[in-house]
Amino acid sequence: MAITKVVRDRLKRNSKFVAEDALPPLRNVELPKVKPAHQPALAGQGWTTITFDGPEDTLKHSLDQLFDASKAFFALPQEYKASFLTTAGSEEGWNRIEGEKEFITLRTIDNTPKELKSPAIRAWAEAGQALNAILEQVAKTLDLPPEALTQYSEPCIELNGRRTATMLRLFRYEGHEQKVVAEPHADLGLLSFVMGDTPGLEVWNKYHNDFWPIEKTYKVPQGTILGGRQLQRLSNERYEAGGHLVRSYGLPHESPITAAHEKPYRYSIVFVLRAHSPILVDTDKLTTSITGPFKHPLRDMTAGQLFQDTKRKHFNINTGTEEREKQKLEIIAKRQAQFLELTARS
Repeated sequence: MAITKVVRDRLKRNSKFVAEDALPPLRNVELPKVKPAHQPALAGQGWTTITFDGPEDTLKHSLDQLFDASKAFFALPQEYKASFLTTAGSEEGWNRIEGEKEFITLRTIDNTPKELKSPAIRAWAEAGQALNAILEQVAKTLDLPPEALTQYSEPCIELNGRRTATMLRLFRYEGHEQKVVAEPHADLGLLSFVMGDTPGLEVWNKYHNDFWPIEKTYKVPQGTILGGRQLQRLSNERYEAGGHLVRSYGLPHESPITAAHEKPYRYSIVFVLRAHSPILVDTDKLTTSITGPFKHPLRDMTAGQLFQDTKRKHFNINTGTEEREKQKLEIIAKRQAQFLELTARS
């Protein structure tokens, strides 16, 4: 029996599940820094475009400063950068994956390199406020009060000495060959903000059933918002988790960088806003006529427990290739076991 038929039959037997097309539409609410034509994509596709408010936009200005600091940091000797290795793996500190990228994950000001501290504090505050404001409006689209979602984000919108679930990642991708440098995945948090100095991000377009090079469409500097798996769960899947990958497009043969035998790079800033771990999750309080009854209700669970539960179901694209493949095999084995359990019950 096909797994889709098993799932379909189980859903039919549970009458409390409501098809999404039978639910009322999302309320029409303006999202900050998102053009009206781009707003439906956040819920429907899990991604949309951030348009800056002109040259004086404080978010854009803070990102420009952080790009400069990031490039200077990655140009430093590897021995110095390696001093920021931690036991947390990709969750904090400096990491390098041969043939793909190197990156540093910032979680607290204490573990932030001195070269990055000032611009990271400013960019974190600007991005945190922007995404928090978007979450306020997302809650309104679900007919919820703004604090229904911002209770999870507001403790995380400043970079200071307190560690939260939220993180700021700076990437330097290798760009001299045409290849995928970050495999297809969706982020685990609430919302992520992504901006690259050159195109590379591609988002999953479910209507075309293919990845779409969204950054190639930007005629002026713009950013991309990605919905995460936590928002997907807390909205009862009224908001998609935005699938995406990062691709290196290589260089044209006549590139002066290639001629000089220098290694080109693509730099990217990723701000991942995750739900603050101690906050309790109760989907009964997030249920409206627009969300419909939750397919998978959550009660007596913290946001941190929800994150760990979600993390176990997905491989980490920011680990080394060997560990990544091991995680994939473990996840496949778990899903096969769950499938066999479902078929045994049907």
